[in-house]
Amino acid sequence: MIHSKRKISYTVIAVVLLIVLYSMIFYFSAEDAESSSIASSRVTKFICHIYYKIIGGGGGGAVADSTALPLEAIIRKLAHFLEYMCVGLLSYSLVVLWSKPAKLGSLLVILQLVISAGLDEFHQSFVPGRYASVKDVVIDTAGGIAGIFMIMIGTKIRNCWRKGK
Repeated sequence: MIHSKRKISYTVIAVVLLIVLYSMIFYFSAEDAESSSIASSRVTKFICHIYYKIIGGGGGGAVADSTALPLEAIIRKLAHFLEYMCVGLLSYSLVVLWSKPAKLGSLLVILQLVISAGLDEFHQSFVPGRYASVKDVVIDTAGGIAGIFMIMIGTKIRNCWRKGK
């Protein structure tokens, strides 16, 4: 009985997190090009400032700011990847939790990732200054697949550990 309560609790939390994630993705895609660029620039500069504080690099803010510009595109694509990695993690964890075998479930989650990434890019094509990018759909899907692999690897490790006990 307790096991099923934990399963239901996890499911509720995962679904709420998926809703929050998809809401964030929709919100960021709805920003016009200028607002999106400003936000990306701020995040990239913040990351560069933290990096230079950690390594103790000289030059401080000016060096971090000059480093940020060329890194901005990479940070934007990394954000795409990480958002969908979380979607893949949550979605596939639900598949593993509720169904056996999970192979068909993994294909369904990949289909979910491709469709949601495609719809996100389609939505973005209606936003001033933004455009739809097949490259972003591929990056998003790759992030989601990485999340699926993380669950698969974690499950294998857990099963090996349990066998060893």
